[in-house]
Order: sequence, then C-alpha cells, then structure tokens
Amino acid sequence: MQLPADPEILIVGPGSMGLMHAALLARAGRHVTLLDHRPERAAALSRVGIRVRGAAGDFRVSIPVVSDASDAASPDLVVFLVKAHSTSAALAHARDAFRPDTVLLTLQNGLGNYELLVEFAGSDRVLGGTTSSGAYRPGDGEVFVAAIGDMRIGGSEVVLPVADAICALFSDAGLPAQTSDDLQSLLWHKATVNAGINPLGALAGVRNGVLLEVPALRLLLRGLVEEAVDVASRAGVRLDGDMVAAVEEVACRTAENRCSMLQDLEASRPTEIRQISGHIAAVGLQQGGSGWLNETVHKLVEAAECRWHGAETEQT
Repeated sequence: MQLPADPEILIVGPGSMGLMHAALLARAGRHVTLLDHRPERAAALSRVGIRVRGAAGDFRVSIPVVSDASDAASPDLVVFLVKAHSTSAALAHARDAFRPDTVLLTLQNGLGNYELLVEFAGSDRVLGGTTSSGAYRPGDGEVFVAAIGDMRIGGSEVVLPVADAICALFSDAGLPAQTSDDLQSLLWHKATVNAGINPLGALAGVRNGVLLEVPALRLLLRGLVEEAVDVASRAGVRLDGDMVAAVEEVACRTAENRCSMLQDLEASRPTEIRQISGHIAAVGLQQGGSGWLNETVHKLVEAAECRWHGAETEQT
C-alpha cells in the first residue's frame, strides 16, 4: 500500500486539534478538507477561514469545510481528531467519503479509538498515533497553538510503510512526526499520562502544576499512574521507564495549562473519562488485577457531569 505524492486529506473534527492540523497542512500546500457535523458552522468556516496564533505563527488560511462527507474530495487519508466519545458517530458521519483504499488515522486521546477503526476498515489500512502538541480554540474559526510537540504513528506491518509517508507530510508542515513499531505502548503511554493528570485537574479544578504542589493530589497522581502501569503490564503492554516521573515531568512542563477534561466540565461538554480512566479500570478488572482507583475517579468525573443533564454531545 502506498500514499500518493500529493494526497487528498480529510480532517474529521473542527475542534482545536482538528483546526490546528488542518491549517498547518494547508499552509504547507497540502490538499485538505475539514469535516464538521454542524452545517452552519461548516459554512461559516468555509467563508471566513481559520485564524492561527501562537507557537505555529500568526496566519490565516482558507480550507474547504463540509458537513456532508459525500461532498469531500475523495480522500487518500482521513485523520480523526474528534473527542474519543464521538469516534463511533464521527466514523458513521465520515464513511461516505471513504474509498476501499483510504487510510484511516486516529490521533485522539484515550484507548479504544484505534480498535474501533480497525473493526470498521481492517488493520491493513488503519494507523494510530499520539501527539504532544497543545492548542485551544478561543472561538469558532480560531485556534491558539500553545505548543508543538512530537507525533508518533504506528500500525500493522502491512500499513506501517504508509506511516513513513504520513510522518513526512506532517513533518513538512511543521509537526515533527516519526513512526513507531509498538503502537500499543504508544497509546497506553499517552493514556497513562492523561489518567494521572486529567481527572485530578478536572475534579480539583486546578492547573496541572498544582497537582505537584498539593501533597494529596500528588499522592493520588502516583497511585493512578502506578495502577495504570500494572494494568498495561497485565494486558501485555510494556511501559518502559519510571512512568510516575514521566507524568510528573509532563505536569511540570505544562504547569500553567488547564487540562482538556477541566475545560470540558466547565463548558458543560462530555469528557473523555470513559475512554481514559474508565477503559484502564475495565481492562484491569477484566485481567483480575487492580483498577479501583482509576474506576473511582472515572465515576467521580461522571458524577460531576451530572450537573448538565441533557447536554448535546459534540464531535469536536
């Protein structure tokens, strides 16, 4: 399997990460279309374009934005950047754009997204990956890039050569990327970082750095991370190095950030707690080990969501 030299790319999701990746690829001269599930917002984005500020520079680009997948140019590559709880809905929404040889890539948070895409399309044309870039959306059509980090992409041996071409595309666009031959370790490493930081930041209502300053929060962070590492090991996934130190380093480096889960709670949006802490806990309990601490914060965040019963799930 090969990717054309100048592929058609479809980005699914007009949230901060979707806007950032679409805009940087477009600035690099790539053919990019953005898929939004809201027709009114899609029309507005098509009309005014995307404004980018921050670590990626200050610029504006025009990108075709569609709400009907059948209106998208036949894509060679589809990149999923919706919230993890919207993966199934986003896949159903985007499927009319797919060809039999379209490559699907998830760069989402949480666990289970890659498996959902594989169930739909097969492992021979699905890739998974992680990114440490950070961005937020001041408003529709605007994205502030807080930091540009590394991207890692992997998949089955059949599709892994395509990952090299995709990494080159992203790297040329200013998003450093490289392939990995151990996708599950990549995904579990990112999920463990998120499991240690996001639920505690959301429940305590604090910036990431406070998790290291308050002894009770730091102790809980350690417990959540150690439990996640144990669950990963029982599931046959090896996480090398001192993961507690790694997560604390991320919290230190992003000390002024308010994690996405906290932002979601404050904005009355569904969080990704089920695909992070909930998934880790479920695997741990299935494997006969511990998952109770991750399950506890899972249920606490779900309880915090109860204050806005009936809120609409967003694919952003």
